[in-house]
Amino acid sequence: MVEPEQDKTVEERLAEIANATGSAVLALNAGIGPDSFGEVVSALGNIGAQETLSLILNSPGGSIEYAFRIAKAVRANCEYLEVIVPARAKSAATLISLAADRILFGRFGELGPLDPQVPDFTGGLDLQSPLKIIKGLEFMRNYYVETFDVIVQLLLRRSGMDIAHALDYVSDLLSPIAEPLYSSVNYGELGEAARHLAVSEEYAKETLLRWSPLDASSSESIVRWLVWEYPDHGYIIDIDEARSIGLTNVDTLDLHREGLCYMIFGQQKSFVVAALPDDADHINGSNDAAMTIGGDSGSEADADYEQ
Repeated sequence: MVEPEQDKTVEERLAEIANATGSAVLALNAGIGPDSFGEVVSALGNIGAQETLSLILNSPGGSIEYAFRIAKAVRANCEYLEVIVPARAKSAATLISLAADRILFGRFGELGPLDPQVPDFTGGLDLQSPLKIIKGLEFMRNYYVETFDVIVQLLLRRSGMDIAHALDYVSDLLSPIAEPLYSSVNYGELGEAARHLAVSEEYAKETLLRWSPLDASSSESIVRWLVWEYPDHGYIIDIDEARSIGLTNVDTLDLHREGLCYMIFGQQKSFVVAALPDDADHINGSNDAAMTIGGDSGSEADADYEQ
């Protein structure tokens, strides 16, 4: 009697993907943190070193440090890494994706910005992006410079005032407006915000430098976009957006594997599972490299990197 499709386990469906690709597969459906890192290391130890590894990511993000550790562990276990993003690999999970030789997007697959989410500097309960402070200061600066320039040009055209006197006049005019704005900036918080962003930036640069096939110039631009340029932490970076910022090592996931991935992720809330194709040597004669960690898929997402 044929077993009903809906009764197949996560391990069995993952084995189907491994057989379809002819290479080892590791699926991570969890937040990024110490628990998932430990499970990834265990799973990699079970399947052994591989020439090619497909890493299926479905994660809201989590700790940037543990994301880098997972990337290191995975890359130490394979020569060629293919990251599959059927749905979401947001925030810290995006960092893991950057370690890939190739990233495959499902039709609804998305990465996310790398600006970290940290405790509110004002004591609020919600996490916030350090960009909130940086962008606020940039807005003040741009507003002041643009206003200054407009008034100076207006004086030069209409008053006959020379440039030196126009500059002095506008400086005196705008100082009562600018000084209270800049005095309200908490420069300790500003420095802390810059530090958090620099950590994300350095991990992203190091990940691309070590493992990505992209050139240095493209990598610098990609990191700039991911850390500094997006207006919201939840911004959707689909395959087209990924290409537009310089991620040229992306491609479309075939529908067969995409469907299998959705069936896998619909079965359990949180897990790390590995599988080998049928023609490979399995652990103890069977594909038992499978583990489950507790909690939902966002259980580690609040570590220090995700909203």
